[in-house]
Amino acid sequence: MIVGIISDTHDNLYGLKKAIQVFKERQIEMLIHCGDWVSPFALEFFDRQMQGLKIPIKSVVGNNPGDIKRVIMNNVKMHNPIDWAKKLMMVIDIDGKQAAVYHGDDHEILRTLIDSQKYDVVFTGHTHTVRNEKVGKTLVLNPGTTSYASEGEIIDKATVAIYNSQTNSAEIVSFS
Repeated sequence: MIVGIISDTHDNLYGLKKAIQVFKERQIEMLIHCGDWVSPFALEFFDRQMQGLKIPIKSVVGNNPGDIKRVIMNNVKMHNPIDWAKKLMMVIDIDGKQAAVYHGDDHEILRTLIDSQKYDVVFTGHTHTVRNEKVGKTLVLNPGTTSYASEGEIIDKATVAIYNSQTNSAEIVSFS
């Protein structure tokens, strides 16, 4: 299965639109958001841009909740509703691969998920920094950010990841 991974959108609609273009071009079969949506208008924009892609969408909240209550409430109005994590993280099966999705803001929790070696892949976000590496048997994947901001600075590129469950590997895609 080909899965689009996105994180830390922080209401940057331009970056979100470019990411969705990449996902459509790559014909993803599932989308995972690793947290920090922030405002309802970004979710509404996302829903409009995603029309035509009837795929499962999964998301965790993140540490920058903004107006997350309204974000989640507006989910019921979406054409393709998001499956939200009921707690800090979610565990999903992707073609027999065990995947943990956690925003990553608590480094001890993230390290425990990785070090447990219980998961084939751990999807994370928070740092706005790309990470695509194997730690033991576990692929650790942070797609970076589509917000064009990192560590209080404007950056000139945004990134997402394309995960392939058959090979348990990922490609980072950047765009300006």
